Amino acid sequence: MKKLRKEDNQTMTESTAKLAHNWIKDADAILVTASNGLSISEGLNLFANDKKLKEVLGDLVDKYPIQNLLSALSFPYKNKLDHWRAIARIVEYYGNNYETSNYMSDIKDLVGNKPYFIWTSNIDHHFSLAGFKNVFEIEGNWFEGVCSEYPEEHGIYQLGNKLHEVYQKDQAGTLTETDIPTCDKCGSELDLNMAGDNFQVNQKQVTKLQNFLEFNENKKLVVLELGIGPRNKMIKMPTMQLVAANSNAHYITINQGQLMIPDEIADRSIGFDSSLASAFKELLSGKSFGARTQAPKKKEALKQLSPEEAKKQEKALQKFYPNYMVDQGFRMGTFPMYMTIDQVYMTIDQDHPSYLHTTQYGQGLMYDMGDAAIVHCFTQKGQYYKIRLGLDKTKNEVHSFYVDPGTFIAIEDANDTGAGFSLINTEIPTNSNSEILVPKYDALLRLFPDQRDIIERLTVK
Repeated sequence: MKKLRKEDNQTMTESTAKLAHNWIKDADAILVTASNGLSISEGLNLFANDKKLKEVLGDLVDKYPIQNLLSALSFPYKNKLDHWRAIARIVEYYGNNYETSNYMSDIKDLVGNKPYFIWTSNIDHHFSLAGFKNVFEIEGNWFEGVCSEYPEEHGIYQLGNKLHEVYQKDQAGTLTETDIPTCDKCGSELDLNMAGDNFQVNQKQVTKLQNFLEFNENKKLVVLELGIGPRNKMIKMPTMQLVAANSNAHYITINQGQLMIPDEIADRSIGFDSSLASAFKELLSGKSFGARTQAPKKKEALKQLSPEEAKKQEKALQKFYPNYMVDQGFRMGTFPMYMTIDQVYMTIDQDHPSYLHTTQYGQGLMYDMGDAAIVHCFTQKGQYYKIRLGLDKTKNEVHSFYVDPGTFIAIEDANDTGAGFSLINTEIPTNSNSEILVPKYDALLRLFPDQRDIIERLTVK
């Protein structure tokens, strides 16, 4: 193998920076996704145990064994006042006193006048505070509250002004339990509207994001991913699927030390293994300033079943019901589809279940978060059973299970926690070609007459 010279590598880096710049310049729309890496760049590290922890929380650090800001938000304090002191101090420091950072200014320059949307798991609300209008905060934010007794029924409260008042009284030494934020409908104490038992997804944000993605479904969309590590798959996996399904889309990821670009989209992806500041400088200028990059790679052909294996599988499936391909890839608001990478996260809700389809190669399913999920299984032996994926053993929920090859399955949201969605982790073998095979409606009814209701709801007709 030819060894690259230093000047060769510099040329590759230069061309990669220019290509990424041109992708953004020529884009019809931009989807910005962001997680902890952006917050840390702005100076907010939820997981750090450092001098700033004491600066923000003051005497609470001496009073309680608080390890970081994230644990401070959920720590079991001795009294309610200390709980709200911690929240108010954090939100005052990082929220009410927030000034738009250079990173946010750079993102605005990158987006320019193009249609855009922000999809983030950050709870700091910084995008909105920086002036971005089209934002979906998938895990909520600490400026919102929900009723601890009736979170779904009583709606979402805006807590910015109230938390500032709590902070001021805390500093003045006049804070009392009458100052604790409560629900104006029932008087119950409020919880922060962030990932947890009472979390309420902002459905208006969800609808706006879905409309944005559907409108730009086949257009030149750029996904600009900022500081999302491989383990944060709530955003990372669906956006990768989005790019895989749209041949006109491109994917640019910035994450120092942990790039993850699957082979399926590597030909339309660029990675910056660098700081956000360095990557932004190159994206804005189209010139290299030394950031380590991963250039697009030629897409490799997927491993296919042998003719004998394909013939055997087709014969087995045809014994029960003819099947056909519905679609490939992923589209929000239609069929939850799959991409051929080892780990895929699929999201379902009440309005968008997965439809009955064949698990061609066998499939592992594992609950991740949100509502429980109900998996309906129809076997080649003419048997029907269902599995409830979740964490509550009192409801006979299991965390994961394996579906045998050739089984038809459909998954729907149990709608039991108020989350409004269910996130499932599934495995797709590398020899899959992303085709979704579904049974015919009338054939299923003949074989499973007792499951008519399920078949009518979850079969493509």
